[in-house]
Amino acid sequence: MKVYFKYIVFLLIILLASGCASSVRFSSNQTCETTRKYESGNDRTLPRNTSEIGKIEQRQETNSSEREKVVKIAQSWIGTPYVWGGNTRDGVDCSGFVKNVYESIGIILPRTAQQQFEFANKISNRELRPGDLLFYRKGNKISHVAIYIGKGEIIHSSSSAKGVIKQPFNDNYLLSIYAGAGRVLN
Repeated sequence: MKVYFKYIVFLLIILLASGCASSVRFSSNQTCETTRKYESGNDRTLPRNTSEIGKIEQRQETNSSEREKVVKIAQSWIGTPYVWGGNTRDGVDCSGFVKNVYESIGIILPRTAQQQFEFANKISNRELRPGDLLFYRKGNKISHVAIYIGKGEIIHSSSSAKGVIKQPFNDNYLLSIYAGAGRVLN
């Protein structure tokens, strides 16, 4: 009897854990700031049958359009002054800048660079596409985030440059503190 009880408890724990993991990340209800906004037709699920393959291809085209929008919106912020904790065009810090750009296309990101790093799907530098995020660290903490815009360039809100600027990805200082890349768009 004890053996069956242990198996039942074990199965219940696994079911509960798997249910929690999927309900937070892929919920269609806006339950917290780190939940992505999903709209019908853009649920980022795999096709269940071959009739849905065309829909997936259409989403990839839309995604390319989303990437272009991210880049255009990010470029429109160039010249915005740097303000620590800022979240508007009057003044913005790095993570506030990224959060605002993505909110413009309907994706809600967490507020800090560290939270955005934890939220993003990690990718290699070879996989970088316009709209992907680049993360930088001081010590063992993520302290800065930028948006890759393609052709070896990034846009970010820099405290040293006093605002949102375009800069080469291979800047020596940024490379020395580079922590990795992440993706929030498919």
